[in-house]
Amino acid sequence: MATNSSNEVVLSYYDCLLRTSDIVLLQGSHWLNDVIIGFYFEYLDETFNKTERKDFYFISPELTQLLKMTDPNQYIIFLDPFSISECKCIFFPLNNCDKKDTAGGTHWSLLIFCRGDKTCYHFDSAKGYNGSIALKFAENVMNCVLDKNETNRRFVEVDSPQQKNSYDCGIYVLCLTDIIINHFLKNEILDGCDFNEVIKFVNTKRTELLNLINELKRKPLINL
Repeated sequence: MATNSSNEVVLSYYDCLLRTSDIVLLQGSHWLNDVIIGFYFEYLDETFNKTERKDFYFISPELTQLLKMTDPNQYIIFLDPFSISECKCIFFPLNNCDKKDTAGGTHWSLLIFCRGDKTCYHFDSAKGYNGSIALKFAENVMNCVLDKNETNRRFVEVDSPQQKNSYDCGIYVLCLTDIIINHFLKNEILDGCDFNEVIKFVNTKRTELLNLINELKRKPLINL
């Protein structure tokens, strides 16, 4: 029986399975899917959250989509209460798909909740595309993670760099995440972050991801 080479597993990394069909998306001018973005968020979680406490809480695309389509009163069922209470930032890769149980959509943007200033920041590389979705979702997130008596909560639509094509939105999400984490590690706040730096990294991010995948393939996972 002939096998479908596109379904061949290239890398098993914790909860992520990368297949040949996923890798192809990094080898040309393609829109990134849930799997690639979920893999990178898993990698960031393993890289930056070495201890039991999570400074950064990376929500997978699948869970973000489920939350977006779920009654906000149920959010705490799906989110880790310890991470919510302890982490400094929560990262959500936001998609405009309107179905709960299927992947899809046409555009990615990045929503970040920062506990220090009780603010949700939205970064959209195609300004206005996911704006209304992000606003509604941000309100639901803040209602979940903040005490009802906490005031001064905000939603900020950030004037972030804009993509030059129809397929790089996912790459912008990943590059923005990198830049914001590095800035936060040095400064503890989002203010002053140079978001324009993302433009320098967008063109090389696909190659960087391919190199990372090849490197991880050579390293056995050690589950402690």
